[in-house]
Amino acid sequence: MEQRTIRIETLGDLAAHGYGLNATCERCRHRVDLAVWALIARLGRSFVYVGKTIDSRLRCSRCGERGAAVQIHTALNPWKPDGPQ
Repeated sequence: MEQRTIRIETLGDLAAHGYGLNATCERCRHRVDLAVWALIARLGRSFVYVGKTIDSRLRCSRCGERGAAVQIHTALNPWKPDGPQ
């Protein structure tokens, strides 16, 4: 079976390939799956999330601390039913 390499750098790339993001607060370790459709609506499909570009924009909903460690994961349902396609 041939393996294919894909490049995922933008929020649009994540959505197109069925991936999502989760964030873990660096202070209290609270973890949450991020709504990719909502990030796209706010930041745009071409927003590059690689590196620290999105980490510093996030605020923990538990402790209020800014900054998080963001990781990619396979999304079961990356789109909200009424979200953009």
